[in-house]
Amino acid sequence: MDPGNWITSMFGGAQYGYILLFVILISSLSAMLLQSMCARLGIASGMDLAQVTEHMTNKSLGVFAWILAELAIMATDIAEVIG
Repeated sequence: MDPGNWITSMFGGAQYGYILLFVILISSLSAMLLQSMCARLGIASGMDLAQVTEHMTNKSLGVFAWILAELAIMATDIAEVIG
């Protein structure tokens, strides 16, 4: 969650109620959980998430995960350009 969307959600939550503030809380907690899990994986295995995915899956599933990650990056970039 980028800072621009975070500030927009905070402003909307302050103006229209606390529903959007709850979304900020949940997304921030989810991001912290995922980052801590990736850090623990790196410390325990000595590899990053992409290397572990390559090691633990077959080539076609790894390519599929890579394509999904690229699509997610494109979707967030498009939202930044439009917004």
